[in-house]
Amino acid sequence: MISTANGSFSAFRNNYLAVYLTVMMSDWLQGPYLYALYQSYNFSMYDIAVLFITGFVSGAVFGTVIANTADVWGRKKMALLFCLTSSTASLIRLSSNYHYLVVSHLLSGLSTALLYCVFEAWYISQHQRKGFAPALIGATFSTAIFLNGLVAILAGIVSNVAVEWSGSMAAPFVISAGTLVVAGVLISTSWEENYGESKTNASGSVLKTMLEGLVVLKSDVNILSLGMAQTVFECCMYTFVLLYTPALEASIKASGSMESLLPLGYLFSGMMFCSMMGSVAFKILSSRGVKTDNLLSLALFVAGASFCFIVLNTANTSYTVLAFLLFEFTTGMYFPSIGTLRAQAIPEQNRTGVMAFLRVPMNFAVIAIMLRVDTMPVTEIFQICALLNFVGGLVILWRTLDPARGAGGYTAAQTVDEAHEL
Repeated sequence: MISTANGSFSAFRNNYLAVYLTVMMSDWLQGPYLYALYQSYNFSMYDIAVLFITGFVSGAVFGTVIANTADVWGRKKMALLFCLTSSTASLIRLSSNYHYLVVSHLLSGLSTALLYCVFEAWYISQHQRKGFAPALIGATFSTAIFLNGLVAILAGIVSNVAVEWSGSMAAPFVISAGTLVVAGVLISTSWEENYGESKTNASGSVLKTMLEGLVVLKSDVNILSLGMAQTVFECCMYTFVLLYTPALEASIKASGSMESLLPLGYLFSGMMFCSMMGSVAFKILSSRGVKTDNLLSLALFVAGASFCFIVLNTANTSYTVLAFLLFEFTTGMYFPSIGTLRAQAIPEQNRTGVMAFLRVPMNFAVIAIMLRVDTMPVTEIFQICALLNFVGGLVILWRTLDPARGAGGYTAAQTVDEAHEL
């Protein structure tokens, strides 16, 4: 009987992992050559930045409503919608028409919101419905995260080989669309539909949740300090995603040589490997008793140093690449650190509202920086990123040294009362 149950869970888990890793492969394939593809269409850096902003804002807007919508419409249907929107966005990028590409990034924003909400929700609901042990949920997600890192590395290699073989930077996007067809077939044939709790007056519920989150933020300096760290690091991370390709091109040009086709896929694989190593470093240091606050401040300080390294070595391509790899290493340390500290600091009943508000300043900061890419040299933008990370590191260091950190805050009843007053 036990062996039958184990076999049933293994089949269920493996089916989910097959779908999840396939859709993640499609997403990773689009990363290495996106900027280079738009550059080949002769768009300015500002034009490219606007496209990135379009996807960024689209994802933020759809992200506020997609969970409730999936609960009502069905998560399997929404997973299939992800395959449709993401594959359509990939294929539209074969066109050099700027207006079509704006639509592509609007669809990408929607698909990103679906990707990071629907698949996880479907798995948890189905896992519970089948009566499997709750502890196995964490084991599945841990396996998924590890394998996703390997898939990201593989995606970089595949994209590089595809570009070299075809001579076109659009090739990875065609392959991405193909993997989404495979994912769609798997979902259609092997997934059961499931739903969440029906939400009545969803818009009012969202507003109430947001107001309660604002009350918690007003009352807790501990959470605000984490919010500042999140804002500075993730703002710099999204800026890096846009600018690392032109920064590398500028470094190669300054060194006196310029390859016609940069191995951006292989570089992407290397950066993803370093991100995995940062996650491993977090686990090792945490197991040895290093406080999570110290790991977060370390990640911020090292990230700031990596941006300084880029700025000071603009004519040395090897050092520039090493700085890229160092920054990606810090992302592997940052995400488990900030996730752990948020889980400890933010009350469960207010988590959604607080998390939504914490992203607001980051969204504005990313947009403000990206809209200046045509008037500010890349080195100046990276100087700002270095400064921001150092400030964030100092804030978290102060948080660690302050014995009263985390004191105060509101009870759930107080939070609801003040939210009504607002």
